[in-house]
Amino acid sequence: MALISVLVAVAAVVGVGLLLLERRAAPPDTTPGSTATESGAPPTDLTLRDDATTITLTWTDPSGGLVPFVVAGGRAGLPLRMMATVGAGQSTYTVNGLSSRVDYCFTVLAVYDTDQLAASSQVCTSREADSTPG
Repeated sequence: MALISVLVAVAAVVGVGLLLLERRAAPPDTTPGSTATESGAPPTDLTLRDDATTITLTWTDPSGGLVPFVVAGGRAGLPLRMMATVGAGQSTYTVNGLSSRVDYCFTVLAVYDTDQLAASSQVCTSREADSTPG
């Protein structure tokens, strides 16, 4: 039951968290009733291992195993979308079923509370650059 509660809370935060990611470059919203805020340390050292149709993400957990994570990703140049929730204490996630001809970007959000999260830096594949004839 506690796991279900955590997953429901994480799912509720995801939409707000992704909005926060999209608004990082924009001026802060000063509208009353603001939603999620960044709080706590973000995941660090986010790396990816690109195996064509599978990408494995690995990061350092800033909470020492106390908070769950949301993995967001998508095609490079498009808005990131929630891909998965990862339980507390886990710091790796594998994305399957990807196109080997498309670049992808990812970020990981630490969920400290329903309205407090922190986003890692973004990592992207460089497949298109790697396939340029030399």
